Amino acid sequence: MPDRVLLVEKDELLGVLFELALADAGYLVTRARNGGDAVSKLAPDAPPVDAVITDVALGDGPDGWQVARRARARAGGLPVIYMTGGRADEWAPQHVPLGVLLLKPFPVAQLVQMLGEMLSAGRETPRRSA
Repeated sequence: MPDRVLLVEKDELLGVLFELALADAGYLVTRARNGGDAVSKLAPDAPPVDAVITDVALGDGPDGWQVARRARARAGGLPVIYMTGGRADEWAPQHVPLGVLLLKPFPVAQLVQMLGEMLSAGRETPRRSA
């Protein structure tokens, strides 16, 4: 069964690009365009996800850090990839769930590779269910 990924990206062109690349790599992608949409896709009655890829700045509503916290509350140990066009040191004090921060722009292949590595590592360490 393919891994299910929640992709949260406010930029339409980047969202489509990432979604196509992830789907082409064999992932089942659920896309959200903002934090509120992402939180609704993490509701208890929504299908579970195996990983979250989220932009940090999502406009009005929950940001990427809040989306990650919500996802981790649902399934601890969930792999999270954060994306930002800002500087990495701006995000250090956010006290966010562990994950990987990719600075835009980055090669799409790097995103796909990082996701694969995180999911493989997660299979070696059981996650706790919330």
